[in-house]
Amino acid sequence: MCKQGENCHLPDCFCSTFHHLLDPEEIPQIVYFAFDDGVKEQAEAHYNRLFSEDRKNPNGCPISMTLYVSGDQTEYPVLSELSKRGFEIAVHSMSHEVIKTGEKVRDEAIGQRDNIINFSNVTVNQIHGWRSPYLKTAGDDQIQALQDLNFTYDVSFVYTRKTMDDLNPWPFTLDYGWTLPCDLPPCPAKEHPGFWVVPVNAMRDYGDWAACRSFDSCANKPLTMNQTYNYFMDNFRSHYQGNRAPFGIHMHANWFSKEEHINAMDKAIHDLLEYDDVYIVSINQALEWMKRPTELRFIDRFKPWRCSPLEEGIITFRVVLIFVLVVVAVGIYVKVMSTLFG
Repeated sequence: MCKQGENCHLPDCFCSTFHHLLDPEEIPQIVYFAFDDGVKEQAEAHYNRLFSEDRKNPNGCPISMTLYVSGDQTEYPVLSELSKRGFEIAVHSMSHEVIKTGEKVRDEAIGQRDNIINFSNVTVNQIHGWRSPYLKTAGDDQIQALQDLNFTYDVSFVYTRKTMDDLNPWPFTLDYGWTLPCDLPPCPAKEHPGFWVVPVNAMRDYGDWAACRSFDSCANKPLTMNQTYNYFMDNFRSHYQGNRAPFGIHMHANWFSKEEHINAMDKAIHDLLEYDDVYIVSINQALEWMKRPTELRFIDRFKPWRCSPLEEGIITFRVVLIFVLVVVAVGIYVKVMSTLFG
């Protein structure tokens, strides 16, 4: 049995749990977006709107997301541009076929990782994550293959809560195997020290009638912009007001072909950024926080969520400029007042 702090120690090991070691009020609410499949030019327009560079987390740095890229229909120049923006690029197989063996995982992961490296500006040390097509996995053989290839996490294993009031599990390492119910067998039963899994925590549909394994897969589909917005925000609040486990949105970009869908998501992201304790980050950034949990009052010092040097320089310049303008304004005010009242 995994016991945090006894036989499992951060940053290399974290036990499966529904309750983090920190008090929920000390935990930044992590929100991550994980988009699957090929990356095309029309999707880039949606990403540019939803994740525009002027949308910032409370620490002043741009929000981010993760793309799980498959080999079919990916336009690599577009992928390069998205990578330049700081979005995380991960692997979703080369063929987008059902994967049943560790050997198939190995071939698909190597092939698509090589495609991403060879045809875009992404380097091998930037690629950390894997997700299986259709969330069908090879269980222990899959994890072993990914570890051998130096992947550090997998986002393929599903957890389904029964109601909106139930808690979702936190990401954890497989030092003691997959300890949650196995919704889509096989799940890893063996020990895989130091390898992280981010459970695909199924959302509840907008009526809280049933589960949706991806954001865009509900049987009871929201039909209007308001229903879609409420579906998103109700699930968010269940995390924010619950155990503060990361809130993941797993989906496909073609869902944005309907105007009411992208309008609802745009409004939801806008409203999330009104919170001073909500951070929209990539999955790899979320796991960096898991490895070194940092309380909200110290989160500005947390390096993995800091901006790039250029962005930090721009922010610093703006702060200095505002300070200078204030000093100048005060000086002018004092001079005018001394002239008037000598």
